[in-house]
Amino acid sequence: MEEIRLEYSRHYFKRANEWLNSTKILGSANCSVYSSYSAIIHALKAVTILDKFDSKYDSGLIAYFNDKYVKTGIFDAEISKIIDSAYTLRESATYEDFYIASMKDAQNQINGAEKIINTIQPYLLKRWSEIIKEEEKFMDAIFTRVSTRQFEPREVDSKYIIKILRAAMAAPSATNQQPWEFWVTDDKDIISKLANVTPYAKPAANAPVVIVPCYNLDALRVPEMANIDMAIATENILLEAESLGLGAVMLGIAPFEDRMKEAAKILDLPENFRVFTIIPIGWPVNKHPQEDRYEPSRVHVI
Repeated sequence: MEEIRLEYSRHYFKRANEWLNSTKILGSANCSVYSSYSAIIHALKAVTILDKFDSKYDSGLIAYFNDKYVKTGIFDAEISKIIDSAYTLRESATYEDFYIASMKDAQNQINGAEKIINTIQPYLLKRWSEIIKEEEKFMDAIFTRVSTRQFEPREVDSKYIIKILRAAMAAPSATNQQPWEFWVTDDKDIISKLANVTPYAKPAANAPVVIVPCYNLDALRVPEMANIDMAIATENILLEAESLGLGAVMLGIAPFEDRMKEAAKILDLPENFRVFTIIPIGWPVNKHPQEDRYEPSRVHVI
């Protein structure tokens, strides 16, 4: 999704410059007012789309931009004055039947649009660069992730857990059924019990926090795909943890009924939920390189 917003932002900023350049070939002051105003609006959209904000009305876009970017000091208050003036002039030039803008007004607005674009550009370049770095960092996680079974005895801030859970819920699922819910615990007693659900769950015992992905039977439109959906969400958890510098490991619970029932009992799950896996998360004690598992002989081109 970040990559999509990045492309939209670049598109809007490109359109902003196109609208600004078009004012140089227009002979009508009213047309120049409209074009320079459109340049301003597209420049604002290039910024706000990065926040997942969109509005069908220019007034909503302007209000959001002023609240988020001008009142907070990210951009100077003069930018807000230019935007408000452009909005008023565009309204008159577009909707008043006999209104004729002066060339001076039109030129002032063109200058204002140029100032806004030049002011916004460095900000956008910085934001774009940050998004690209985050995307690259996530892709690197695929090739650096290894299973972590030993954790440092320090806490994991809740902000990291929220990011990990957001990544989990960004996973695709069959018919978009999104069957997942997540039990999160740092309770040492609960973690100790989960670590004994199976001999292979011992690494959970020394983790500062454990996430237990479960699926809701009542949410399943395609029950046969439940475990696949949960596996994809689990992979997202592992990759996001890696990208944050954390370590994690997937401890197998499903499809073994005895393990699923025992873990559900420990968590006191509602009757309609099933445990999929146990994921201990924390700061790794040590990190070893990932093994390169690419095997060309397993690729078949037809």
